[in-house]
Amino acid sequence: SRERIGRLVDGRIRAYVSPPPERGKANTRLIALLAKLLRVPQDSIEILTGARHPQKLVRVAGCSEADVDERIPRFRSGHFVGAASVRSRARDARVTKKARAAGTRSGT
Repeated sequence: SRERIGRLVDGRIRAYVSPPPERGKANTRLIALLAKLLRVPQDSIEILTGARHPQKLVRVAGCSEADVDERIPRFRSGHFVGAASVRSRARDARVTKKARAAGTRSGT
């Protein structure tokens, strides 16, 4: 899958990495990506909480909040919509359209 990092509308950062979450591989890759994007050494990034959880709290030494805001772009639409979500919405729209064509209400 494509690796990407971006900020959500509420300011949180969402990251997608390709290695599986086994033996710390995903955490190591996340640190490498953040270090490259924020232009800091890898050893200045520390996972404070969530090392074994999808949601993490990360500390970056030598980087201000303004630097993070500047260097990590917002997702284009202001929030991230994954491919599965897009497919789901398209399927729901087709189902609703068919239901209207048949003269029935969707969701009942």
